[in-house]
Amino acid sequence: MYTKFHYILLIFALCFFGCKKEEKTDSYFKVRKTLEKVLEDDQKYRQQATTDWWKEQGKLDRKNIKIVTKIIDSLGWLGKDKIGKDANLALFIAIQHADKLSTMEKYLPMLKEAANKGNAEKGQAAYLIDRVELLNKRKQIYGTQYSIKENGTAFIENLIDSANVNSRRKSMDLYPIEKYIRMIDSSNSVENTQKIR
Repeated sequence: MYTKFHYILLIFALCFFGCKKEEKTDSYFKVRKTLEKVLEDDQKYRQQATTDWWKEQGKLDRKNIKIVTKIIDSLGWLGKDKIGKDANLALFIAIQHADKLSTMEKYLPMLKEAANKGNAEKGQAAYLIDRVELLNKRKQIYGTQYSIKENGTAFIENLIDSANVNSRRKSMDLYPIEKYIRMIDSSNSVENTQKIR
């Protein structure tokens, strides 16, 4: 038989656990909004044609990396199921554009693990792996990092075992390298590929 005390206890428990759930949802909402702003700021100056865009962008990148590393260190690598596609992309893009190799190397294993668990795209891991390899004066594995010739066409250099690059790219859910280069070269796709370069 339930007493008044039992009902009060039940109401308290429902309120307590309901409030905790709402608090968690709210915190993911705030995280999502924060990361969506990080993604927006990451592209603020990169798409401009000015010669000194990198000065202002560098300031934003340093601010963004502090925000993103704090989130990853406290909550882990959150998947898009929790924070949405853009916020999830912001986790990767801020690490990819970090100004310190040590930061990229610290978070690369976390990105790989997140990709294995479905909390990040495999292609994102490929991009960061290649960037870390090149910054360490080694050859890239997946051919994600490109340069632009004076005539405006893209080319991939410093690539290990180029004959088998497409099988490696396929394993990371990336387009064949020929299609990737065509996408970069086409004026409509340069902006899209630039985001994850």
